[in-house]
Amino acid sequence: MTKELKLTLRTWIVVAAIAALMLAWVAAAFVLIGDRPPPWNYGATAPVPGDSYYTAGGAATAQPAPAQVALPPQGKETAP
Repeated sequence: MTKELKLTLRTWIVVAAIAALMLAWVAAAFVLIGDRPPPWNYGATAPVPGDSYYTAGGAATAQPAPAQVALPPQGKETAP
């Protein structure tokens, strides 16, 4: 075997060892922690706020927005 082939082989062995360690770590975490469902169950709630039983009030209705600036009286002209 040439020196270059030995270095290449050793590099691939190191890369494969790192990948195997990562897979072993993930597998151990999966086995120890598990894939359990969550302990809570709130049920299905309606996506419309007015239909939910958690709503404090009824559905909002659209109202005209108040004027933000007081308009000058009609007939009076302003200075340029």
